[in-house]
Amino acid sequence: MNDNSEQQKVLTVSEITKSIKRTLEGRADFNAIWVKGEIFNLTLHSSGHIYFSLRDDDAVIAAVFFRSANRNLDFKLKEGISVLVLGNITVYEKRGSYQINVSMMKPEGVGDLQKRIELLKLKLVKEGLFDPAKKRPIPFLPRRLGVATSPTGAAVRDIIKVALRRYPNMEIVIAPAIVQGADAPVSIARAIEELNRPEYGVDCIIAGRGGGSFEDLMPFNEEIVVRAFFDSRVPIISAVGHQIDHPLCDDAADLAAPTPSAAAELAVPEKKELKEELEYYRLRINTAMASIMERLDTRIANVTRLRIFRDPYEIVNRAEQLLADMSARILMCLREKVAENRRRLLIIPDIRLLIKNRLDNKLHSFVMALKALEQLSPLGVLQRGYAVPLDETGAVVRSVRDVDVGEFLKVLMQDGSLECSVDRIKPGGYHGKEKRG
Repeated sequence: MNDNSEQQKVLTVSEITKSIKRTLEGRADFNAIWVKGEIFNLTLHSSGHIYFSLRDDDAVIAAVFFRSANRNLDFKLKEGISVLVLGNITVYEKRGSYQINVSMMKPEGVGDLQKRIELLKLKLVKEGLFDPAKKRPIPFLPRRLGVATSPTGAAVRDIIKVALRRYPNMEIVIAPAIVQGADAPVSIARAIEELNRPEYGVDCIIAGRGGGSFEDLMPFNEEIVVRAFFDSRVPIISAVGHQIDHPLCDDAADLAAPTPSAAAELAVPEKKELKEELEYYRLRINTAMASIMERLDTRIANVTRLRIFRDPYEIVNRAEQLLADMSARILMCLREKVAENRRRLLIIPDIRLLIKNRLDNKLHSFVMALKALEQLSPLGVLQRGYAVPLDETGAVVRSVRDVDVGEFLKVLMQDGSLECSVDRIKPGGYHGKEKRG
């Protein structure tokens, strides 16, 4: 038995890896094959090579698209899209892993997982979960910081390190959560809800995890987690992955940070800077107060040098003097007014005599006007024996040429009128024949 054991061949790791490589790469059905899958873990290397993984619902395979082969790529690669790749199965000996060496790639469309994320995003947008108007400001100086993440991951260490460096006496409450795998969504949502309990007194929450593959970050795209971010009663910061990652919880949070460390910097102010700012304002206040006190001291010194403050009775004396002067001036004005009115009354003649004379003058003027009117009045003419003939229309007949024989006339006299007809017309100063009817 020992001899048989000694005769067994012992292989090194390199030897068995090379054997697997020869077996896989030597098979015709693993060369020039088309593979369909969804891209994730995409890395665009500075050398021009493209590293990524292809996956479906049940499995994952690594892939490499070298620079020499991807020069003719005519569409933009991004995680979540579904593609068809042509390539060979190769073994990478240093890691002992197999992969697809891609020689050609065609886009097929958005992957199923990415489609599900996009549909969920549209649904939540319609419900208003991503409305910027509903975002709350992060407290300027939280008294207690809550952290919902894995207690053993790099994210929690980064957050604690940055927070305590910026504000050494900051209180931090950690709600442990599973941040990867099938149980992660419920665990993250519960951790956020736990930190919202009033007894913890948390003023701000950071929820997230460190970087990882697209699949690793999927829990932060689940509806239960996104709603937990939105429903948080305490202002919450999303801190998931690296700067290139953007899960849906970033849109639902009050603030999104590119990394957990950046989230701690956004949530916790620099204590040293706050102290320096307080000292600056303290000096400004002291300077301003000193300036005000100096001005007030100057005013008090100027006031106290006045005689009125050295001798308080001077105030009363000056007031009495002012009052006496005003009384004398008022009395003088009244006396002058009375004297003036008295002088005016003394020069006015007897009012009754003045009125009688004015009435007599008015009466004389009236009588003279009446006499002039009577002299011009037709009635005055009639009283002197004249008469006024009127035709049938009531118009005054001024000439014998204005009437005819037989025409009816009305003759106005002093005490009445005569109604007669014309029998004969005899023009004055004319000795010709008389006009007869």
